Amino acid sequence: MATTLKIGVNQLKIGMYVAQLDRPWLETPFLFQGFYIRDQDEIRDLQTYCDYVYILRENGSEMPAPEKHGGTADGSMTWRAAPQRKRWFRLPFFRWRGSRAKEKNDPEVQYTQPGMYYEETESVEKELKAATAIHDDAVVTVQEVMNNLRVSDKLDVQRLESAVTPMVNSILRNPAALSCLVRLQKKDDYLYHHSLASLIWATILGRHIGLNHRDLNVVALGALLLDVGKIRLPDALLHKPGKLNEEETEIMRRHVDFGIEILDETEDLDNRIREMVQYHHERYNGTGYPQGLRGSQVPVFGRIAGIVDAYDAMITPRPYAEPMSSYEAFRQLRALADVEFQAELIDQFTQAIGVFPTGTLIELNTGEVGVVTRQNRVRRLRPEIMVIMDREKQIMDTFSVLDLNKEKIDERGRQSVWIERGLAPGSFGIDPTEFFLD
Repeated sequence: MATTLKIGVNQLKIGMYVAQLDRPWLETPFLFQGFYIRDQDEIRDLQTYCDYVYILRENGSEMPAPEKHGGTADGSMTWRAAPQRKRWFRLPFFRWRGSRAKEKNDPEVQYTQPGMYYEETESVEKELKAATAIHDDAVVTVQEVMNNLRVSDKLDVQRLESAVTPMVNSILRNPAALSCLVRLQKKDDYLYHHSLASLIWATILGRHIGLNHRDLNVVALGALLLDVGKIRLPDALLHKPGKLNEEETEIMRRHVDFGIEILDETEDLDNRIREMVQYHHERYNGTGYPQGLRGSQVPVFGRIAGIVDAYDAMITPRPYAEPMSSYEAFRQLRALADVEFQAELIDQFTQAIGVFPTGTLIELNTGEVGVVTRQNRVRRLRPEIMVIMDREKQIMDTFSVLDLNKEKIDERGRQSVWIERGLAPGSFGIDPTEFFLD
């Protein structure tokens, strides 16, 4: 049986399991509730944000938590270090502690010059107007290109690029606009929606890690084409409402091979696009398909593709699964860090998208419900929200705007109001579209 022990943050050691903080979890950089301390950086973060924490103690044999080994002369404890996850293929290219990589020795990616950052040049409200038209045009273009591909077996890359470039430019101006918009779009055709959404998530991540404009167009087009091979699969299989059986799963997995066949028949295509299609179902620990590659055997753009593909599948309604909230999706991804996906890329993706992105529904600790209207670029867990339902979950007569970053009650930044949880799209019958689009 495990119990908790309250200790000061100056007593923390690597290997301890932090079960509870002295403040709401969402006010800290720690995304998930409960974790083993893996390094001194995590101890320093805890010391910055907390005065004390609750450590899990093991009184039985239930779990490999820190435990007391007898006593010492001064009554202090010694602790057994918790098992650490293996960190396969930890590449210097992704050793971030800020918003950019300190080392840039990976030949696959061209970086902007050190110190250069993409700045938001338009407000969300203004960019949404342009993004709406851009997204609508892209939907039409992608549908026409894919329908033509079914008939002619030829992929019109130039037409796709004509749709990709405006979307990349919009994301460079303000990534929140298309991020918000794609969450609000109707999802009648999962394949087209998923392709465009993957494009958006991949471009936002590429923007965040500093890819140059040319590489952003490459990663965007590659993400758009991740599932291009599915046009050669039976519609009945693609729209099956239940779980696929073993035979159906094997057929579904052939979409990767079909996608490569289509790309191999397309001239003048950047090889990294082919890599994204070929490797987006490979996993960091070697459990993916079709080749079972692991770690650095999967190219960087392929690793990016795998993350954005998985994330969008989690937050999108599918015939056999309800959508997760963005927050729950990031919890899931975090649990898979250094297992199925590279941990550093998960960290960067979380920062790029935001745990509670613009346009998502949230519930406050007060019971009120709101929609995120603006991100806080420094403290992403403290966005600006519009409160639209009271604690009884009734629509309010007058909506109020609340900047969570300003809701403090002491000099250490503790809040009186915070986000308790993220909500799945459509919760309480709310369509956030009306709060952003005319």
